[in-house]
Amino acid sequence: MSYDDDSSRGRLRTTLQAWRRGLLGIREGHDIDWYWAALASRHPPFATAVLADARVTARRRDERYEFRNKADAVIQIIRLAIVTDSFFGQICYRAKARCQTHHIPFLPRYLHHLAVTHGGICIGDPVVMQPGVHIPHGHVVVNARTVVGRGVTLAPFTTLGRVTKVAGGPTIEAMASIGTGAKVLGPVTVGERASVGANSVVLSDVPAGATAVGSPARVISD
Repeated sequence: MSYDDDSSRGRLRTTLQAWRRGLLGIREGHDIDWYWAALASRHPPFATAVLADARVTARRRDERYEFRNKADAVIQIIRLAIVTDSFFGQICYRAKARCQTHHIPFLPRYLHHLAVTHGGICIGDPVVMQPGVHIPHGHVVVNARTVVGRGVTLAPFTTLGRVTKVAGGPTIEAMASIGTGAKVLGPVTVGERASVGANSVVLSDVPAGATAVGSPARVISD
């Protein structure tokens, strides 16, 4: 292999990296591939996540949630995707996250738009969502460095994200419930089995098992 071949490949790699930065809106010198690689490693496997989502969704809909075998599970997942747009959007998000884990280009953006347009589910790239999350209806926005635990319910018109000029999003621990129209903003924690009331705005931690209501939200029970 000649020096010219190495030089040509180096120029091609540099050009492709420049195009990538342009497409993603990344400023020169601000690549943080290590961060995205670490984030991708935290996404659950697609099949595991979708199966858990289907079980919790069926259970919360008072439907059969113990699937007999793999074929039955696939049939029930397809049925849920047909009867509820939000579950279809959730599947699109899971597929997007998995594609990003495997560095598949372009397809994640298409899947993201499908989730938004057909399911009303807008979940950003920095989000880590554990298996078994229930999103009963659409109009859900989750962004920033947000973590959503197992068994969490995100009601319609909820927003999880960051506060302006403050890095990081919330952590919603297992089995917590975020009510309709509620917003949880900034690097706060909503504890395990805690509840956030409808239209509340959470700007500080909510202890495990507690209920928080109001704008700004305050804890009324624990």
